[in-house]
Amino acid sequence: MKPPIGFVLATHANPAQILFLCEQLNSRFDHPPISIHHDFGQTPLNTAEFPANVSFVQDWLKTGWGRSSFALGEKRAIRDLYKTADPDWFVNLSGADFPIRPARSILEELYSGPFDAYLDHRRIALSRVPFPPEGLGAASFSHPAWITLAFERYMAIGFGFYKLATRLGWKKKAIYLRSSFLIRHFTPFDGTLQCYAGDHWFVANRKSAHALLDDSETNRKLTEHFIRRPNSDEAIFHSMLGNTPGLRLSPKSKRYSDWTGCWSHPRTLTEADFPALLASGDYFARKFDFNPELLHKLNQAVDQSPA
Repeated sequence: MKPPIGFVLATHANPAQILFLCEQLNSRFDHPPISIHHDFGQTPLNTAEFPANVSFVQDWLKTGWGRSSFALGEKRAIRDLYKTADPDWFVNLSGADFPIRPARSILEELYSGPFDAYLDHRRIALSRVPFPPEGLGAASFSHPAWITLAFERYMAIGFGFYKLATRLGWKKKAIYLRSSFLIRHFTPFDGTLQCYAGDHWFVANRKSAHALLDDSETNRKLTEHFIRRPNSDEAIFHSMLGNTPGLRLSPKSKRYSDWTGCWSHPRTLTEADFPALLASGDYFARKFDFNPELLHKLNQAVDQSPA
């Protein structure tokens, strides 16, 4: 019998927090298969300290914020998970994530639901909604101006001059050509493929995992394109799944986060956030500092919640 659920962790720091999360997943999900892509170049980690159901990607990649290697390394962890365990469902997590629903409630909803993946995604197309000077705020990926940003990142033909602009104090650091002709001829988005993007974290089933791991011409085109684009982890899996015929994708990622006042990462959650995240209906929340006392309190709140 195949495991009902497995986990893919993408990590680079805080080994104690990673171990703590694995122990919590073991306690809640009855020792599920866990595959970790850890950047050992950033932070050493003693793999012998981890439970036997936890495996580490051997051919790990050097990762960094906004680099394509983050998603490509995570894909190697997905590959290893499905080669060795082949679970019905999997969840990708960072080391700063934590469960906020009981395992039984999560699994019942996944098996009874109509979707193959729960992924924050939207189709990206030409947009000129101006970027607000105060940032996107709590709306984050759902803000209309984010489509403008995503179009520049993933579809427009860009020419950057960041170092020169920074040295001279210019606000504009790149030029973007938005011509549909150029996009059709110099990107995979020629009309037969569409670009999709959104928050990176998601939940998906075996069918979706196989779609991501398929060595198809579409996936090769998308990979070649996105490895040259910034923040590709917010588009590469979305575009692979969005262009796979027959997949049923929910726009909800089942991941709670609060981007109020933030830009490159969501706000760190505290005990004051417990009522909101427990009422959200999401499966996991991010991000938390490593505070075992706080996380044990969250465990107790999850156990006492009506979900």
